[in-house]
Amino acid sequence: MKNILIVSNNDMCRSRMAQEILNSFGRGMKISTAGILAGNSVPDVVCQVMEQNGYDFSRRKPCDVATYAQQTWDYVITLCPEAEEVQKEMQSVVRKYVSFNFTDPFQGGIHVEDEQEERVRALYDIMHKELYEFFRSELMEKLLPRCSCGANTYCRCE
Repeated sequence: MKNILIVSNNDMCRSRMAQEILNSFGRGMKISTAGILAGNSVPDVVCQVMEQNGYDFSRRKPCDVATYAQQTWDYVITLCPEAEEVQKEMQSVVRKYVSFNFTDPFQGGIHVEDEQEERVRALYDIMHKELYEFFRSELMEKLLPRCSCGANTYCRCE
């Protein structure tokens, strides 16, 4: 089981989307999300886009990264440059950091609902592609069941 913490600005959009996307790729991951500063609630448009893509999206309250600062993590994934500041605070409890730079779809204060939905959809598409590449290159082999000889799916022992 790999313990993964996903960090964004406020744990309202990108981190939640990344959690659901990564969970959809397979088992063997315990994924938590947090924000540098916890926001108020997940915007409805984010829930709608994720539900339209087949995810049962959680509306739990956003969480502050300090909640997880003393736990041990296999990976801490930051989704924006601002979130990278956690690397200083959590050096002793993290095995590996991975950084992405996904644009905040609510940056700039867009209030037109159709525009917001379009931006969230575009973000979803980019995140799905990049997180799948990360999963494939970084996690998939580590999460596969192993034969007693140490091989994974390519074993021919039996």
